[in-house]
Amino acid sequence: MSEDATIIIDRSGKVVFSNLSAKKLLSLSEDESLQSLDSRLEFFLPNENQTFTMSGLIEYHRVNNRNDSSFFNEVKLAAQDDSILGLSLKTVRSSTTPQRYTVFSFHDRSCEKKLMKMHHLNPLTGLPNQMQAFGDITRMTSSLAKNRRFSVMVVELDNPSYFRSILGYSEMGRIIDTFAHTLREVAEENPRLSIYHLNYVTFLLLINETNDFDEIYALFQNFQQRFHTRYTQKGEEDNLSFSGGVSFYPRKKTLHELLDGAYSALAEAQEAGQGQLVVADESHEATKDKEHRLNEEIKRALENEEIKLYFQPIIRGGSYTLFGAEVLIRWHHPERGIISPDLFIPVAERSGLILDIGRYVLKEALRHMSSWNSFGFPPLTLNVNLSLRELEDPDFITNIANLLSRYEIGDSKLKLEITEHSSMRNPTLTHQRLQELKELDIAIALDDFGTGYSSFAYLAEFPIETLKIDRGFVSDINQNPDNRHIVTSMIRLGHALGMSIVAEGIETIDDAKILSSLGADYLQGYLFSKPVSQLEFQYFITHPAALFKR
Repeated sequence: MSEDATIIIDRSGKVVFSNLSAKKLLSLSEDESLQSLDSRLEFFLPNENQTFTMSGLIEYHRVNNRNDSSFFNEVKLAAQDDSILGLSLKTVRSSTTPQRYTVFSFHDRSCEKKLMKMHHLNPLTGLPNQMQAFGDITRMTSSLAKNRRFSVMVVELDNPSYFRSILGYSEMGRIIDTFAHTLREVAEENPRLSIYHLNYVTFLLLINETNDFDEIYALFQNFQQRFHTRYTQKGEEDNLSFSGGVSFYPRKKTLHELLDGAYSALAEAQEAGQGQLVVADESHEATKDKEHRLNEEIKRALENEEIKLYFQPIIRGGSYTLFGAEVLIRWHHPERGIISPDLFIPVAERSGLILDIGRYVLKEALRHMSSWNSFGFPPLTLNVNLSLRELEDPDFITNIANLLSRYEIGDSKLKLEITEHSSMRNPTLTHQRLQELKELDIAIALDDFGTGYSSFAYLAEFPIETLKIDRGFVSDINQNPDNRHIVTSMIRLGHALGMSIVAEGIETIDDAKILSSLGADYLQGYLFSKPVSQLEFQYFITHPAALFKR
């Protein structure tokens, strides 16, 4: 049943056995002999640079091997230059007679070579893949001379989810193919450059004999510019860009150290903006270790309920009565005291722990609302901030629906706040998620309005109930007529779209009066209260007049 062609030849040169594979390959007859095979088959051994007949190979095997077996991995059929065979000869002695037999076995390795080559190529672009890249880097780190050096650069498309949602899957494939073609073009001009396609939008460049950042940056700019030129020549105007992270050998000494450094630098480049290049250094390692420790502490803080909810009151404009509150969080660290979210939320965003924090905050907010409802408190609206990671989480809607079913909040209302920046990163997905939230009777507020880059078309299309005007436009509205004009326009725009308006950052009674006169529906700021604990906020619910005595 073997796919290897196997022939057994006795000492006289007679073929005494051939399997089905050998018969098919060589069209053997019943009375075949070694002499007839010699006239039909010749084998070229590259290591010996010599051609042998079958009988010649058997003699070579007898003379040159003290063992009973010989193996040849890279044999070619002399008549077929493209053939690659794996061939073995083995001497077998009969157990009943002194007769000796030669077992001649070979198989086609051409397919193996092709499959191995395909196994090391990315199917989308045909470039060497991650396996090939890791193997090449490992060989270089293990065999380079002491004074040799090279660089590893990981390059990745910025905002791939956004562009895929806008351009479609097939167009994204064309973009990736165009970028791969550009990299090939640059590599052909630079013999020290090897390129690899690691995964969908991520490429790796191996630059030999350099740790010069200026040279690497010039290379990065070169293929970035060529890609833009080639893509825009086709009439495209999308602001596509790639960011990169670089690590150096021998500063990083192993494959994993090089990759960890390059990916860490890439993450920093993407945070800094689009089309950036960052080099990994010792500070990256320190930052990475610090973030790892902080993430472990955040996990423990969630388990130990050290993350506490705080509430900043939202007041109705004109009547100055309590409407609800924005939910904020503070970390009550057992050793370092109260930690502001500005110090740990960005780290949680990068690690994905923001999903755990978000689920915890939503659960606690709804639990408090349910509790207040059971005590007969007047219905309130609680605004809970929503991150981009949560919007992208496929389980988000299911989770929030389960929480709403678990906690009955009566006439109180949950409102989720999203920022302009997060809403526009992936408008298609945002629109879908907001519609699903609307079906759950959850209102949406657009936070920091005026500081991002909202499209009015999307603004009108999204099911947004409330616009929150950023404190930057409110803080000096009494002294700055330009800000007053801008805020007036924002309020009119929001009302024209059927939205209510919240003005943030109210610090003086004059600010409150002006914004109320301009039509702001709700007011929020330190004039009324800073963010307070649950017990303090409950006191405001039962004693709302206390908000104006602070």
